[in-house]
Amino acid sequence: MKVKIYPDLVFRTPKFSYQSELVDCWDELKAAISISSEAFYQTIKDVKADELSLLPAKVFFTILKYYNRAKFRSTPYGTFAGFSILKAALNTTESQIVVDEKQIIHEFIDWPFKNSLTYSIADLLKNNCLLFSNSSYYFTTTSIRYIACTDGLFELAEIDKDDFVIQILEACLVPITINELIEKLNTGDSKDEVFSLLADMVSFQLLLSDNDPNIIGDDYFQRIGVESKVEIPKYLIAERKVNSGGIDDKLLSNIPGLINFMQHLQPIEAREALTQFINKFRKKFEQKEIPLSLALDPEMGIGYDELEQASQGDDFVAQFYGKQNKKDTSSDNVKKSFKKLLEPNSFISKEVIRLDRLNIPLLDKPTTIPNSFSMLMSVADETICVDQTGGSTANALSGRFTLASDKVFQHCKNISKLEQASNPDVLFFDVAYMVETNVDNINRRKLVYGNQLSILNFDTSEDPITLNDVMLSIQGNEVILRSKKLNKRIVPRMASAYNYSRSDLSVFRLLCDLQHQNIQTNLSFFIENLYPELPYYPKVQYQNIVLSQQKWQIKKDNIVKLSTSDCIKYLNNCGVSKYFKAGLSDQTLCFERDNDVDINAFIQYMQKQSTVYLEEVNLPENSIVVDEKGKPYLAQFILNLYHEEKIYDGFTKVDEPVTDVTKIFPPGKEWLYFEIYCHQQRSDILMGGPIASFIENYKTQIKSWFFIRYNENGYHLRLRYLLNDAKDGQELTAAFADYLAEDLTAGLVSDLQLRTYKRETHRYGSDLIENVESHFSVDSKFVLSLLETPFSANAKYKIVADLIEQLQNSGLFEDKVFANVIATMSHSFNNEHNLEPTDFKKINAQYQIYRKADVEILNDNQNVAFINFQQSFIQILTECEGARRVQMFSDLLHMHVNRLFNKDQRTHEMIIYYFLLKDVQRRNAMK
Repeated sequence: MKVKIYPDLVFRTPKFSYQSELVDCWDELKAAISISSEAFYQTIKDVKADELSLLPAKVFFTILKYYNRAKFRSTPYGTFAGFSILKAALNTTESQIVVDEKQIIHEFIDWPFKNSLTYSIADLLKNNCLLFSNSSYYFTTTSIRYIACTDGLFELAEIDKDDFVIQILEACLVPITINELIEKLNTGDSKDEVFSLLADMVSFQLLLSDNDPNIIGDDYFQRIGVESKVEIPKYLIAERKVNSGGIDDKLLSNIPGLINFMQHLQPIEAREALTQFINKFRKKFEQKEIPLSLALDPEMGIGYDELEQASQGDDFVAQFYGKQNKKDTSSDNVKKSFKKLLEPNSFISKEVIRLDRLNIPLLDKPTTIPNSFSMLMSVADETICVDQTGGSTANALSGRFTLASDKVFQHCKNISKLEQASNPDVLFFDVAYMVETNVDNINRRKLVYGNQLSILNFDTSEDPITLNDVMLSIQGNEVILRSKKLNKRIVPRMASAYNYSRSDLSVFRLLCDLQHQNIQTNLSFFIENLYPELPYYPKVQYQNIVLSQQKWQIKKDNIVKLSTSDCIKYLNNCGVSKYFKAGLSDQTLCFERDNDVDINAFIQYMQKQSTVYLEEVNLPENSIVVDEKGKPYLAQFILNLYHEEKIYDGFTKVDEPVTDVTKIFPPGKEWLYFEIYCHQQRSDILMGGPIASFIENYKTQIKSWFFIRYNENGYHLRLRYLLNDAKDGQELTAAFADYLAEDLTAGLVSDLQLRTYKRETHRYGSDLIENVESHFSVDSKFVLSLLETPFSANAKYKIVADLIEQLQNSGLFEDKVFANVIATMSHSFNNEHNLEPTDFKKINAQYQIYRKADVEILNDNQNVAFINFQQSFIQILTECEGARRVQMFSDLLHMHVNRLFNKDQRTHEMIIYYFLLKDVQRRNAMK
C-alpha cells in the first residue's frame, strides 16, 4: 500500500502565542473565561492586569490554568483555540504558515438548549409536519420491539403487533408529510382517528417528527427556525484565516516510511467484543443472514458485549482449548520483540531509542490500513512530534469543523469520495447518534458520506439507510452488513471523534467497532504501554519523527513540601526537560522548569495528584505557524494520510430459488426433533446405546434420521427423525422418552426437549435441503457405525484424509483450486485459534506422528457405511457449481467433524485442515 500525504491541511492553534505574557493578554483571557465559566468570570471580571499578583493563590492558580490552556493547548474549546485549513499546503519553497492573529468566531446555539424546546404534537400534525420512522423496529410473533430513549438511557420498548401501525412505519421510512401519509394509507378511518394514532406513535418514539433533532446535516436549530438570541447559550467554534505559506514537504518525507514500518511492527488488534459476537453468532445462527436488530435482541439474538445485562480427552487437542477466545494484543507481540533487544534497565542511560536502527523482528506481511487516517502532530524546527496516528477515517478529527467551514466540509467530502472510489463494491455510511447532551456538540457535523443511518435522529439526507433495512451475516471471520433495498454491502464510518465506548447502546457500539474490523487503525507507538509503571522512559524516534517523548515519574510526597527553588533543583536532578507537561489527554498543563511562577503552579497542581508522569515538551526556536505580527504559535496539525488500494470486498445477496419446500416443522409434523442435554462424553454412549436401539426397533416408522452436536445453552445432541407417517409422532415421542428414562432418572441426561425443526435453507438452499438431509442421514449412520469400536483421534483424521483423497480424485475440483480451498480454510482456523510459532511446531511434530501411526482399520460394516458416505458427499457436490460447491464442501465437512468428535470440534477441524493441507500439497507435488 503506497501511503501518500493529503495535500490539504487542517490545523489548530491556541488562542495566544506561547511567547505571550499574561498581563498583555488579560482582557482577552477574561473574555474567553466569561464564555466557558460564567461563575468564575464573576469572581475575576473586575480584576485589572496589575492586580493579578494580589489575588488569592487559589484564584490565581485557576487563572494560570486557563492561561496555560490558551497558550499551549490547541484542541478547540470556546475561543481558547481555533482551527484553520490550508489548501495545497505541501511545497518545496516555504516552511512557514502565516495566520491572522484575530479569530473568526462561529456561533451556534448550544446543543443542550434543545431540551428546553417544547412543542405540541397535535399542532405539528395539523401543520402537516414530516414524519420519520424510528427504524430500529422489528417483530416478535406478537409484538413490535424498538429502541427508545428516556432521560438519556436507552431501552428496548415493546408494543402489541398491529397491522396498521406496521403500515404507518413502513410508509415513513423516508420522511413524509402528514397529508402525503394519509393519502398513501388510503384508510377509511376519520382523520382525527389517524391523528390520534400518529400522536401516540410520536409520544412512544415509534415516529419522529421534523421538530426532533438531527445531529448530522443542516443545523437543527436553523432548520426548525429557532433564532439565536443573546440570552440563548452558545456553542462557539473559533477559526483563524490562513494568509499565506505552506510546509516544506521534505520535512514530512519520512512519514510514509514510518507508516510502512508500523504496518510490519504490530498485528491488528482484535476487538474482544467483536470477536465474542462473531463466535456467539456462528454458534446460534451459523451462516444465516438475519436483521441487525434481531441479532442484537437479548432474547431472540445474542446481544453485543453483554450491554443488555449492562475433563478427559485428547491431550494434544486440549492444549489449544480456549485459544479462540484468547485476547491477542498488539502490545504483547511488540513487547516480545523489544524484550529481545531492550531491557528497561537500559533506559536509565537516557539514550534515544531509534526504531529505524533497531533490528526489530517484523511481520512478513504488512497489516491492512484504512484508505484514510490521521497523524496528529506538531513541528519543532526539523523534528516532527507525533501525538497519535490512526483512526478508521481521516474525517474523524476534522468532521466537527464542517459545521463552521465550507472549506473543511469540502475537504472531508473529498476524503470520503477517495475512500468510496477505492472500494466501489461497498457503500460507506455515517452514523447519526446522540445521547449525551453536554458532549454532543462535538458530534454535530454535516453529512460528508453518501449515506447516513440515524439512531433516534430525524434524518435530513436524501435516501436514509434505516436500521430495519440492515441485514447481518458472518462471512469467514468477518461481520458483513448488507442493505436490503440496495442489495449492497455497507460499511460504517463515523466522521466524529466521539468516544463511543461511553455509549451503552449495543447497535451503536457494534457499528462503531465495525469501523475497525480487520484493519489496523492504531499506528501509534507508546513505550509506556510496553513497560508500564517505570520511573523513566526515554525518547523513541524514527528518523526525524518523535513517536514518544521522554517521561519522568514524579510522586506527590517528593514535591508538595518543597520550596520553589528546591523544587526546581529536584526536577533538574531528575533530568526533567526545560519545558514539560503534566496531565492526561486534553487536560494537560505545560510548565517551564526554571520559571518560579510556573513551578509554584506546578506545586499547587501536585497537591491533588498522587503520582504523575511529566512529559518533555519541545518548543521550537522557529515556529512553523506565526501570525501577521510574527508571533509564534504551538500549532497541532491533522496530517491526513491515504492510499487508494481496495480494502473491502462487496457482498451481493443471491436470492434462494423459489420453491414450495416447507421450512418449519413444529412438533406433530413429519419431522420429530429432540434435544438431549448430557455431558459430552456421555453423548457417544447414548448414541451407541439407547438411541441406536430406538432407531433399530422403530425403523419401519422412521424414513430417515440424523444427529448433530451442539453447545448452545449447554452441551446437547440434536436428533431429527423423518417419519413415514406424522400420526406416529406421539407414539414415537413417548417411546423415545422411555428409551432414555433410565439415564434421565440417574441424571446422566439432564433434560429432554421436543423442539421445532427449522430447516437451514439459507445455508444449503431450498433446492438442495432435502438432498442434504439425506446426506446427513448417511453421515450419521457412518459415524454411528464407528461407535462400535474405539477410534483414536489420528484414526479419525485418517478417515477424513481418505475422504478428501477421493474428492480430489473425483475431478470435482482442479488441483490448484482444491489446494487453495484447503489452504484458505486452514489459515482461517489457525487465525481463529491465535496460533503462535510454538503451536505450529507442536502441530508439525504431531503431523509426523500421525503419518507414521498404525491406526484402527474399519470393519466390513464400517467400510460399507464409509463408501456410502463418500458417494453421498461427492453426489451432493456434483449438484453444486462454482463458489457454491466450495461453500458446500466446507459446510458438509464441518458437519462431519462435528459428528466425529464429541468435544473440541473446531480445534479438531483446525488440526484436520492443517494436516489436509500438507497431504494435498504433497500429492500435488508428486503429480
